[in-house]
Amino acid sequence: MKLFLISLIISLSKPDTVILRYENLLQIAERFSPAYREIKFSKNASAYGFAGNIASAIGIADFSITKNEVTYQNPPASFPTPQYSSNLTLSATLLSTNNLFKAVGSYFDFRNTFLNQEDARRQLLLNLKTVYLNTLKLKKTMEAYTKALERSRLYYELIVERYKLGMVSKTDSLKGEIEIKNAEINLLSAQNAYLKSLEQLKSLLGLSGNVAVVLEDYEPQLDSFQIREKEFYLENALRNNFSIKSYSALMHSSRVNLLYTSLSFVPQISFGKTWYYSGNGLPQNLQEYSEREQWTIQAYINLLSYPFAVAQRSQLERAYTYRYKKTILEVLAKVKNAYEDLLFNSKTFELAKLRLEQSEAAYSLAREQYKEGIISLLQLMDAETSYLQSEVGLIEAKYNYLINIENLSYLTGMEVIR
Repeated sequence: MKLFLISLIISLSKPDTVILRYENLLQIAERFSPAYREIKFSKNASAYGFAGNIASAIGIADFSITKNEVTYQNPPASFPTPQYSSNLTLSATLLSTNNLFKAVGSYFDFRNTFLNQEDARRQLLLNLKTVYLNTLKLKKTMEAYTKALERSRLYYELIVERYKLGMVSKTDSLKGEIEIKNAEINLLSAQNAYLKSLEQLKSLLGLSGNVAVVLEDYEPQLDSFQIREKEFYLENALRNNFSIKSYSALMHSSRVNLLYTSLSFVPQISFGKTWYYSGNGLPQNLQEYSEREQWTIQAYINLLSYPFAVAQRSQLERAYTYRYKKTILEVLAKVKNAYEDLLFNSKTFELAKLRLEQSEAAYSLAREQYKEGIISLLQLMDAETSYLQSEVGLIEAKYNYLINIENLSYLTGMEVIR
């Protein structure tokens, strides 16, 4: 019954149809995606943990009430029972070297965790955009193959009519049948790939299988997009990449831990006040409490373990420093590769547009020549096949270019095109 109610609530909270646009992917993920919500609440938990660590570094507050009642005394004695005692202690440890280093280390640990979670959020958003664009690409490809199949069937009907009139050979008729089968196979492959990609997109967004998804096209102004120099993207990656930021925080945290361990022999200072009470009844107000002040200076060092602890922290600091440098090199290499891919996809996109224009012109000319009887129907079908390949090629080039831009945006921590 409980599982039924949970599933009912989930089903009622999700719409039957979702319209997906490039601009609303994040809003849909925030509303439905378990992966996105996991990242969100993990970030919140890190923030609360950091606040708690800072609070504990500032000081402590302790309050207690104790009741003591003797239920049996041997030998018997007469004394007031029950006895109550109470303590309220406020202690400041801000001047404690131990707590100061813990607070600073806690900040860098929190920053590292926060940056990791933010990087995970951006990776999820990159995956969403990539799958969304890939699904759009497959949808456009499927539409192109659908039109191609309609044209192939029309041409085949013409071939059959001409074959009956003895105007074409059996070979031409068989070739027309083969063209139809090829068009059907291409369409089935495109449909299969599209449905798989659509389900992957719905899964990333946290949408159930019975939710219908309407994809709206994404048409950025690629013609006006100017590719900057490589150094521009490298500099932005050094400033904004979250992997680099995360390992930078981890490196600084290891340095704080090394300094803390090295200075662990420095005396720790704490001070505070305690209000205490003892009597036969419960305290009624603060005036019944006695008061005392205390301060403590404490120093401690284990001469046997101290050098090994410092050596361990030193080695960890070096390891994280080199891991940070390694991450910089890895990120810069990825940015360089993404930049080269950007140049390649940009040129491919421009060439694909020119090829489609030429194929479309050739196909139009072939149709006119066919009407005038200059070329055969099979030659017209060859021109149509070339046009289809150019159309699909432009779709591939366009969306690969867009996916490349999104990847470079993620690596550089900036919006490359917008």
